[in-house]
Amino acid sequence: MGTTLIDRIASVTFQNGILRVDCIAAGPNNEERASGTLLIPANQAHVVLQSLIGAAQELDRRMRGARLQTDAGKPDNVEDDQASATASPRETPTSTASNGSPGVRANGKKQPSVN
Repeated sequence: MGTTLIDRIASVTFQNGILRVDCIAAGPNNEERASGTLLIPANQAHVVLQSLIGAAQELDRRMRGARLQTDAGKPDNVEDDQASATASPRETPTSTASNGSPGVRANGKKQPSVN
């Protein structure tokens, strides 16, 4: 069994009872290339997707806990307080459509364009 790196999802389609997830990875010089396709039988799609969601939520919970422990060990510093006041507490991942149009945040809101 091989290992597939997934940097982003190119497309998701459903055909003939199979959910197909086309995956993309960054190649040399950050050029995107197809890295593989996940083929999930329709009767297993819900279970597989729920497992991925649960794993992502658990990872997020652990990362938050580790971040709180790290922050609790830091001495109070005026510079850190000023920097954290201007920085967002958590960056929302975005994606760019394959046609180069502005991305959409994971929460469904359109990412502001930068000109």
